[in-house]
Amino acid sequence: MNRVAELTLKLLDRALTSAEAEELDALAADPRAEAEHLELLALEAELRALRTDFDLADATLAQIQEAQAERTAGAVLAAITTAAPPIWARSGPGPRRTVRRRAVAVVLTACAACALVAVWLGVKPAPIVLPAHDDLPGAAGQGFAKLSQKTGLVEVLNATGDVVPVEEGNELPVGFTLRTGDESLAVVELLAEPARFEIESDSVVRFRSGGRTVASKPQLYLAAGQLTATVSDRPNSRPLVVSTSVTDVLAHSGLFVVSSAGPDTARVDIRSGQVELVRTVAPKPVPVGVGSALVTAGLDRVDIENSRAVDRVPARTLAFPGARDVTYSLDGAELWVGNARAFTRWGETSAIESSYYARRTDGFAGFTRDRKHLVTFRGDREDRVLIRSLPDGGELAVVDARIGDSRFWAVGPDASWFAVVDLPKPHKCVRLLDVATGEERFQLNVAENIACITSSPDGRALAVGLIDLARGGSNKVLLLDTITGARLSSLPIQKRPPTALAYSDDGRLLAVGFNGVIQIWDVASRELLRTITGFERAVVCLAFSPDANRIAAGTPDGSVWVWHRASGLQTQLIESGGRGVRTVAFSPNGKHLATVANGAPVAVWDIKLTGDLQ
Repeated sequence: MNRVAELTLKLLDRALTSAEAEELDALAADPRAEAEHLELLALEAELRALRTDFDLADATLAQIQEAQAERTAGAVLAAITTAAPPIWARSGPGPRRTVRRRAVAVVLTACAACALVAVWLGVKPAPIVLPAHDDLPGAAGQGFAKLSQKTGLVEVLNATGDVVPVEEGNELPVGFTLRTGDESLAVVELLAEPARFEIESDSVVRFRSGGRTVASKPQLYLAAGQLTATVSDRPNSRPLVVSTSVTDVLAHSGLFVVSSAGPDTARVDIRSGQVELVRTVAPKPVPVGVGSALVTAGLDRVDIENSRAVDRVPARTLAFPGARDVTYSLDGAELWVGNARAFTRWGETSAIESSYYARRTDGFAGFTRDRKHLVTFRGDREDRVLIRSLPDGGELAVVDARIGDSRFWAVGPDASWFAVVDLPKPHKCVRLLDVATGEERFQLNVAENIACITSSPDGRALAVGLIDLARGGSNKVLLLDTITGARLSSLPIQKRPPTALAYSDDGRLLAVGFNGVIQIWDVASRELLRTITGFERAVVCLAFSPDANRIAAGTPDGSVWVWHRASGLQTQLIESGGRGVRTVAFSPNGKHLATVANGAPVAVWDIKLTGDLQ
């Protein structure tokens, strides 16, 4: 390992002294040294941005393998050099025996290095565990935080990446990593500090106390996702530190949200209190008041935005526990809400409820575009998908399929077919079934992972979002003929895994949601029309307004973001008051937006139709 690599690793571990920082700056003046320095930083960023079920690209993997082999060999050599020789090698110091001993040591070193590298390569890396730090104080079992609440899939991993069982009320030791799944929430309270964290869906957070020089500062490393922090007043000498690969957030008090969609950006929304940002390139803390700050790698400044006017009071709320989907009647006179056990139609002054399953379960549910059918799945062990007729809610057909996630099923606009991604993981097979006959029209097996699916408005195409694990940068949306299964075309989306898909009503546009990005494509020409960035949230669901002038996206923290589609400018931010937005639906006239979120009533919001281009 050369000096540039050594200093870069110290920088990443936050162990770089001022003198060493000056030395690194001087060395980086050489183009080759600078390229190596930036390459190591990029590699670290890739490691910190990895998500569950996603492997490294070939190029990055090759770099890691080479670096790991070098470090392993060096460590084995160091161990053999400093350790006492074995008994069988101590009989005499003659030249022949010395040469033999050295040869044996070299052979053993090579064998050990190869064996360790082979083991390392044979075991899939735990992608969400951040690089370990050597300055963790205390024993491995030392309590650091408490998991006070968990909803959905919440996993805790130890320092080696193994999942360990943790229930509500259990402590989380230093060095552990917490990972939340789809539609999940974890509430964590620090033991020694008056701080409470709500870790949203699809997030990865690592807990550790400060190093030797900052032992009094508890720290959390957000690898990806989003967390909301409530921090009580504390002395300025004891800030809470939330770190991403782009910036450190120092919170002295108040409520704030920090999110990171990848290794190159982070957003901090300050609701109240005292928060400062620290950049690696500009170590002086930047105070941030109530508002929003977007930090981007490669820029020397932090862009602090004014506080947005957030809509928190809906025009109307509807009491429907466990709602799974919402839509408007074709004439817009009624709002329809459903889940696996009930369906309700709301008019202006009254509601008509149809209950078709007595047991209390939400399950899955979804309306078809023609508003004549409702798809329900209770989630029981032997349950199957039911197609119900509307508005009476009667059983119309049964489909031999099971639903495991809202992203992994789609239905034709007239319920003539039903598509489902097979369970369990890995998700590499999608089946399309004819609802009338129950027969399988086609089955598609792919080498990639299937991330999400949806139907075109005319029902002729099934859009399938694919994550290319082998090459990383070759993710795409595949369009299939729903009659034959033939591949119609594909859209070369960006490297990030897609999380949601939505067509415009005329079928001309397809919106693809990612973590912190939305792409809008012209389906016929395969042209990327617009990329919307800067909101740093995972996209859970998407919807176009009827005229396609607006696009709304629901996020795991209960927020709904609304943009003017042509300009890409944000026109509205809605806080639903719940968690994990399930569905957003525009009214036929485009003046209202209905939302379904966990823990909040179904709500109707007025859409702002002016000020699009301000």
